[in-house]
Amino acid sequence: MKLRQIPEDFKVEEISNVAISENNGNYKLYSLEKRNIETFSLLNYLSERNNIPLSEFGVAGMKDRHASTKQYFTIPLKYKLKTLTEKNYNINFLGYTSKKIKLGDLIGNKFEIVVRDIKKGELEGISQKAKDIEILGVPNYFDSQRFGSVINNRFIAKFLIKKDYEQAVKIYLTAFTKFESHKIKEEKKCILENWSNLSNLYIKNNLFFSVIKEYNKTNRWLEAYKKIPRNLREMYISAYQSYLWNECIKKLLRRKINNKYLYTIKYNIGTLVFYKKLSEEERNSLPNKFKTISEDIKPTEIEKEIINKVLAKEGIGLIDFDIKKQTGNFFKLHERKVISKPDNFKIFNPELDEINDKGKNNRFKLKVSFVLQKGSYATVITKRLFNN
Repeated sequence: MKLRQIPEDFKVEEISNVAISENNGNYKLYSLEKRNIETFSLLNYLSERNNIPLSEFGVAGMKDRHASTKQYFTIPLKYKLKTLTEKNYNINFLGYTSKKIKLGDLIGNKFEIVVRDIKKGELEGISQKAKDIEILGVPNYFDSQRFGSVINNRFIAKFLIKKDYEQAVKIYLTAFTKFESHKIKEEKKCILENWSNLSNLYIKNNLFFSVIKEYNKTNRWLEAYKKIPRNLREMYISAYQSYLWNECIKKLLRRKINNKYLYTIKYNIGTLVFYKKLSEEERNSLPNKFKTISEDIKPTEIEKEIINKVLAKEGIGLIDFDIKKQTGNFFKLHERKVISKPDNFKIFNPELDEINDKGKNNRFKLKVSFVLQKGSYATVITKRLFNN
């Protein structure tokens, strides 16, 4: 099966809770429809083009690049957007609101997904799986999209916890994926080749240059790390925290559910554990929520036991998570639901896949639609549906 072959295969629409006024409010409210562009990249573009500081944009969530998405954003009343429509996006003014939109200011997201290149045999049992998902839900994992900043399974935040600031900066400056531009790759290769002597290195990229400049000035990797843009540093923290949460939920499921009904599915940094069946007793034994790991956590007994096992495997302790004083970053404590259940779940009849079938009548596409609470990943639903 294939996801996101074209942007229209993966449609996401925010369900907003923002109150709109026709003529009163300190902020302008806009809807943003886009395709083939990531939210932060577009906001950065709008910031530069309209001379509006990036920090003035208010947005509830970062939507995927490889999708057709609709979301909302705010800017203060004093600013004006010049260009509202270009090739990959369309912006509409909706009215005014009293507050800036912040991350998480939404009820949920509505998804419409077309899964392609499905073999006939893979359609067997889909209806039953769909019913199981509606009734039993799926583990509320963070999926691969959360871990785009993780290269070769090396978490920058883990090196911060271990106070290995040089390695944290080295990953930022030298590690790259196949999706990065040729210029970025070449600069990172150059930095790696000259890692033992960065003093006379000429770097065009301003972000990389500022980090190297700070190290050359202070000879301290921690100070160099602080020159990495804040939004990226926060992303590194959330990525590692999300990974640890996933690992905790895997252990929780293995402890509470009959192992013969468990199976694993790969994702970009490892495997996730899913269940085929869930008895009423097992459902009742699972906690409704599980806390993210933070130095401020006050875990329940089961959380404490599982977290200790996960951290022991990582070679770190809970006390090590207190990094705010040194780095300016911190691990936010919140509770996340263990099980995610989609609302308004619909599965449509399969059709021949016009992109992949090529006249053989043996490749199909299938459309599903549903609503998820904020923070839950639609691709976890498709993983359960297709075991892939």
